Amino acid sequence: MGRIAVLYSSVGTGHKTAALALSRWIQLESPQWEVQCLDVLSFGSPFVKAFIANSYLEMVKRAPRLWGYFYNAMDDPKARDGVLNSINELTARINLRRLIKRLRSFGPDVIVFTHFFGAGAVAEEFLGSVPVYYVNTDFLSHVFHRNPLFRGWFVASHEAVLQYREDGLTQRVYLTGIPVSPSFLQRIPADQARRSLGLQEDRTTVLVMSGGIGVGPLDDAVSALARRDRWQVLVVCGNNRKRQLEIQRRFADKSNVRVFGYVDPINSLYEACDAVVMKPGGLSSSEVLCLEKPMLIIDPIPGQEQRNSDYLLENGAAKAVFHVKATDHKVEEILEDPSKLRSMVEACRRLKRPYAGRDVARILTRGGN
Repeated sequence: MGRIAVLYSSVGTGHKTAALALSRWIQLESPQWEVQCLDVLSFGSPFVKAFIANSYLEMVKRAPRLWGYFYNAMDDPKARDGVLNSINELTARINLRRLIKRLRSFGPDVIVFTHFFGAGAVAEEFLGSVPVYYVNTDFLSHVFHRNPLFRGWFVASHEAVLQYREDGLTQRVYLTGIPVSPSFLQRIPADQARRSLGLQEDRTTVLVMSGGIGVGPLDDAVSALARRDRWQVLVVCGNNRKRQLEIQRRFADKSNVRVFGYVDPINSLYEACDAVVMKPGGLSSSEVLCLEKPMLIIDPIPGQEQRNSDYLLENGAAKAVFHVKATDHKVEEILEDPSKLRSMVEACRRLKRPYAGRDVARILTRGGN
C-alpha cells in the first residue's frame, strides 16, 4: 500500500495524456496504491498559468524559430544554473505553495512529473523525504529534465540515455519509452474501426493531425489529400476550435473529408487509417508507433518536435513531407510501394513500447527497482 502523485502541466496535451496513462497503469499494476493526478499550473495564480500556457502557444504559432532558438540555446548544463532557470524556479516556488500544501496533505510515497515546470522546486522541497522522478515525453531530453535532484528518470531512446551520461547521470536512468494508455494493447481491425466511424471499408484512409494545440499547415495537407476522391481523409484539429470550424467550412463540399476537434480516445481513428500525416509530438508519435502506422511528418516545430522528427526519420518509422501541397503524392508513394511500407511498419515495430507505462509504474511502486 502506498501513495503516488503524478504531476503534469497543462501546456499542450501530451504531458497530461502521458500522466493520465501512467496513472491508469499504476492502478492496473498496483491497485492497492492510491494515485492523485494533478495539474501543477492549477495550483498557481491564474496569471502565471495563463502566461506559461499562452506564451508557449503564441510563440510556436507566431515565432516557431524563436522558440527553437531558446529551446536549443538553453539545452546546456550551464543554463540549468543560469538566470532564466533561476527565474523559472523562483516563479514555481512562489506560485506552487498550494501545490506543496496539497502534496503534504496527501502524503505521497513517490512523486513523478511529466513536465519540468515546478519539478525542481518540488524535488528541493521534499529532498530526503519523498523521491521525485521525471518522465520524458519526447524521444530526446532537455537539460531542464536532467535535474540531479530527481531520484530517477524515464526516457524514450538510447540517444536520451547518452544525453544523461554526458551530464554525469549514469544511475537510475530507465529506458522505458513514453507512457501510452493501456487501451493501445487492444487492437481494433481497420474494417471494424471504419464501420464504427461510418466510413467505407475498402477505401484508402488517411488521418491528418495537427497536434493537441492545433497548429501547423493543416489546410494545404488536407486540400492535397481531399483531391483524391477515392480516399477518405480524417482531420483532427486538437483543441483549436477556431481552426476546426475554418477547415469544416473550407471542405464542406468534400464528402470524403471528416473534421474533428480534440478526440479522446483516438484509437478508432488511428486504427481506421492506412497512414498518419502529423506533427511529431512525443506522445502522439508513441501512440502511432504502437499501432504500427506509417507516419508522414509535416512542419515540425523547431526544438522538441524537430528532435522527435529527426529520431523517427533516422530510425525509418517516418517520412518527411517537404512540400505540403503534394502530401497526397508522398502518401501514395508509400502505400503503393510494398517494400517501403513494410520497412516503415517494421521500424514502428522495433521502436514501439506499448508497455512503457507498465514498466514505469512497476519501478515507481517498487522503490526504483
